[in-house]
Amino acid sequence: MILCVFWRLLTLSHEKEREMQLFLKPNDTFFFRDGRPFTRGEQSEGYSIEMPFPSTVMGALRTAYIAFCGDLAKFVDNQMESVIGTKQSLDGASIHIKGVFLGRDEGSLYYPTPRDLVSEKKSQDPRLYPLSIELPTDTFASNTKLPALLAWKNSTKQVEHADGYISCDNLRKYLLGETRGLMSEESNFITDEPKVGITRNYKTLTAAEGMLYRINMKRFADSKLGFVVDVDGIDQLPEEGLIKLGGEGKGFAYRKISQKNDPFSDDDWTTLQDKVEAAEKFKLYLATHAIFHEGWFPKNLPPDIELITAAVGNHATVGGWDVAHGRSKSTYRVVPAGSVYYFKLTNDADVDKILNCLHYKNISDQRAQEGFGLAYIGAV
Repeated sequence: MILCVFWRLLTLSHEKEREMQLFLKPNDTFFFRDGRPFTRGEQSEGYSIEMPFPSTVMGALRTAYIAFCGDLAKFVDNQMESVIGTKQSLDGASIHIKGVFLGRDEGSLYYPTPRDLVSEKKSQDPRLYPLSIELPTDTFASNTKLPALLAWKNSTKQVEHADGYISCDNLRKYLLGETRGLMSEESNFITDEPKVGITRNYKTLTAAEGMLYRINMKRFADSKLGFVVDVDGIDQLPEEGLIKLGGEGKGFAYRKISQKNDPFSDDDWTTLQDKVEAAEKFKLYLATHAIFHEGWFPKNLPPDIELITAAVGNHATVGGWDVAHGRSKSTYRVVPAGSVYYFKLTNDADVDKILNCLHYKNISDQRAQEGFGLAYIGAV
C-alpha cells in the first residue's frame, strides 16, 4: 500500500506540472448549438445547450494559440503541429483537454448530478437519494442483459432523476460512498435569452424572404459564474486574454487559475482504495460526455472487471465543423455526462492499477484528447 500511495503521489506531482486551468467568463450571452440541424432557410429555430462540448473549447483554444504565437499560414504549413496539431488531426499534439466544468471565479466547481441519484418528485427539497443495486426477480425485471438493476426501494416516497449539478464537495462525498446528506445545487445557474433575427441582403439591405429565425441564447444568472477548463500542453498562452467561443463567435475573457479539479486528496485516495478492495466493487462516473464504439458501453477498460449495472442518461449529439474540408463533421451520439457504471472485481484484480488506469482519465473511444469521457472512480 505504501508503494501504491507513493506511486500515486509521483503521478499527481507530474500531472500538476503539466496541467493548466483556465477560467472563461462570457462578455455577454453565449450560444452552443445542440446536435439538431439549423440550416439557413430550412429550420427557423436554433437550440443551445448549457455547457460547451469539450471539442468546442478545443477549437477556441487552438484558434487563440494561432493568433498569439503566429498566423494562420504557419498553422496551415504545419509549423504548430507539435502543440495544436494540424488541420487534419490532433495526433502528436501536446494540447490535451481533461474536461470543461461549471464554476465560479472564487474557485467553486459544479458537476452534472450522477444518474444513480434521485430527488423527491415535484419537490423543492434539494436532498439527493441513492438508488440501490437489485437482482432481477419475477416482479422486478427488465429487458436489459445486465446482471443487476438500480432501483428505488422506498415505497412511501416518489422520486425522479435529479437534473442539475452538485458541488465539488458533494461529489467527493458521493465518490467516497458517503451518500447521506447529499444536496443538489440550484438549477438556474444559466437562463434563457431568446434572440430573433432575419437574414439580410447586404447589397440591397433588404430582408430575405423566408429567413426569419430564432435562437435560444444563454446567460449566466450570476456574473461570477463561468467555465473552468482543465488543459495541458499549451503553456504558451498568456496569463489572460480574450477568445471567441461557440455560435456567433461570442467573446469570453479567460485567465489562468490554480484549481484542482480532482476532488480527492491523498488521504481520500487511500480511503477509496480500501473501500473498493473491501467491497470488490466500484462505480465509474462520467464528468464529461463520452463517445463509445459500442454505443453506451465503454470498451477500453482494464482486465479483471465486469459490469454489474449502469445508470445512463439519454444520448446527446455532437458534431462540429471540419476546417480542413470546409464541411460539417460526422455526428456522434454520445453518452451524457453524469452517467454511472458499476463494476465488480474478478480474478484477484490489482485495485491500485485499475483505479489509476481509470480515475481522472479520458476513457472515450474517440476524441478523448479533446476532453470527452473524463472518468472518476467511486466506492459502492
